[in-house]
Amino acid sequence: MKPIVKSFPAAFVFATLAAGPAFAHAADQGFVLLLPTTAYIAGGTVTVAATILLLVCLRPGQIETILRPVTLSSGHSDGHWHHWGQIVASLCLVLLILIGLRGPTDPQANLMPLVLWTIWWMLLFMVQALIFNVWKWVNPWPGLHRLMVPDHNAPLKLPKRLSIWPAVILMAAFQGFVLADAAPNDPGRLASFALGYWGFTLLGMTLFGRSSWLGQVECFSVLFALIGTIRVARGSAFGLPGWQVFDGNRFNLSHAAFVLVILASGSFDGLYETFWWLAQIGVNPLEYPGRTAMIWPTTLGLYSSMLLLTCIFAFAVFLGTVLVREAVSFKTALIHFSITLLPIAIGYHFAHYLVTFLVQIQVVIATLSDPFALGWNLFGLGSRPVRVGFLTVPATVKIVWLTQAGVVVLSHVLAVIMCHRTAEALCTSRRDILLLQLGLSILMIFYTIFGLWLLASPRGA
Repeated sequence: MKPIVKSFPAAFVFATLAAGPAFAHAADQGFVLLLPTTAYIAGGTVTVAATILLLVCLRPGQIETILRPVTLSSGHSDGHWHHWGQIVASLCLVLLILIGLRGPTDPQANLMPLVLWTIWWMLLFMVQALIFNVWKWVNPWPGLHRLMVPDHNAPLKLPKRLSIWPAVILMAAFQGFVLADAAPNDPGRLASFALGYWGFTLLGMTLFGRSSWLGQVECFSVLFALIGTIRVARGSAFGLPGWQVFDGNRFNLSHAAFVLVILASGSFDGLYETFWWLAQIGVNPLEYPGRTAMIWPTTLGLYSSMLLLTCIFAFAVFLGTVLVREAVSFKTALIHFSITLLPIAIGYHFAHYLVTFLVQIQVVIATLSDPFALGWNLFGLGSRPVRVGFLTVPATVKIVWLTQAGVVVLSHVLAVIMCHRTAEALCTSRRDILLLQLGLSILMIFYTIFGLWLLASPRGA
């Protein structure tokens, strides 16, 4: 089985193109879809198109009513218990760094990459997006800082006009390291980056204040806050997924850029090892040259995809603003419509990592029994086998495939619904509400086809 290829947040601070051991990428699919590709892509596309047509029939205001949350109780506060959770998370990160530096050099036997990319990036990402605000409890950055300087007064201030642009830049750089670096999953290298990023974050919080730094610069706090707006629950209020986006949140161009970076990165992550992409850059998939030789093509491809998606999306929004009779600001429309892409980014994340997670979570459990490779068998987990037989049984493979495709389609359906709700907030007449979404509706349909095609595409690396 191919080892995971992912990096830690510190990567974008110390990003380097230095060559090193080449590891495979975590996002590699365990198998190639053999179901009738045309049939399931057509079915998913028709579902999204039918949703668009159904929304056309609704009266203005009905989606707003459907998305309106319900308060079930007065709710209760967790007090300061989450602060202790953050401190525990900080201690766990210290232990992981130690294991990364002193433990096995094999990424598949070292808890540093295993825990970070299986538990944090795969599992906690989805928990944050769908279930509850887990990042509030496991964010390791403010816990130690609050313990060290509980009554901290920052000597400097981050300008509000910067908004989250620093986080946008860091997230884009982080994605570049993850996909293009020669050896981003080496445990020692990963641990060094983690330690460096931790120091960078502590320094930033000390100079500019915890809340400002975490809210404007620390890109993972920004990421988890954004995807959390798709959750059904906030405190004691519950509603359909996405209702929080329209409930008092204020966004600007930097938020739009952040969402587009996330979606473009996730899309390219699924694209850059396909036979199609390798053919475009002149690489024979049967003679893959390794990650070191692919640094520049991958880097250019990734950032080109970010630029391309931004241009296509901006054109789709611009087309709608030109067609409507009412005065709708292109900037305002671009900001608000971009947030409706969040469900697609989350759906792609789930589908992209589902197979990897089902296998790697077993490796994590087995590795917990002997974190330092000293021959321990803690909790009796060392004898637990890693089972991958479900990837060879047609019945379970079909379930996995259909789950991935279903989540991708449902994420587009939710995005279409949120898009319609956004159009209703920007226009008053039925005609303009529909025309404002025309370009975006076409884009949603073609992006559905693209996303489902990615699931079916063979990998050449």
